[in-house]
Amino acid sequence: MKTPSEIIQTVKAEGRKALFEHEAKELARAVGISVPRFEVVRIDDEVSLRSAAEKLGFPLALKAVSPQVLHKTETGAVALDIVNYDGLQDAAKNMKRTISERTPDAVIRYFLLEEMMPPGLELLIGGLRDDQFGPAVAIGLGGVWVEAIKDTAFGITPMTRDEVIDMIEETRAGLFLKGFRNSPPLDQEAVISIINAVSKLLHDVPEIREMDMNPVRVYAKGAAALDVRVILA
Repeated sequence: MKTPSEIIQTVKAEGRKALFEHEAKELARAVGISVPRFEVVRIDDEVSLRSAAEKLGFPLALKAVSPQVLHKTETGAVALDIVNYDGLQDAAKNMKRTISERTPDAVIRYFLLEEMMPPGLELLIGGLRDDQFGPAVAIGLGGVWVEAIKDTAFGITPMTRDEVIDMIEETRAGLFLKGFRNSPPLDQEAVISIINAVSKLLHDVPEIREMDMNPVRVYAKGAAALDVRVILA
């Protein structure tokens, strides 16, 4: 496993500011944040694509990795709930065609193939480097709720455990984590651990300007970052 510094140096050597999704997930995994199991393959390598699918097992998600594609949904660069290899081949073919139509200048470097995760509470957890206050972290409801509810709280790091809990409880996310109506309590400790990992990463790696994980899916036991975005200063 690469260290955060090694991952960052690879990106900088290519003159990029944005990490590819698999690089961002490697970075998250390196600091103890769980992410779905994934494999990266070249777009013209059907043997590796089949091998990766067999290794991960269905159902799967397929995503295109391209420097020109930052918003995958809008450009057709993501396909979910793929249940067999024929479906995977069709998804890859359709994805290449759709991206070429919607973003003609896009160069697809790789396909990112990853396991589908079960449903759970979806949060946004992130961090940024504020020019005035330094590293800060954020949490709120994620997924489809981000734009609709605007449920985000921020904290300046470093933060004590009590301060992290207070930040969580400022949001509706805190209510759902405790258990709401017929929903059981979820793993708040896993959420606290992710927030602390983001805080430490921002302090240890000054090249990181922004880190955004949406959604982070939280379960009764554990949590995983399904989508990770990292921007360098």
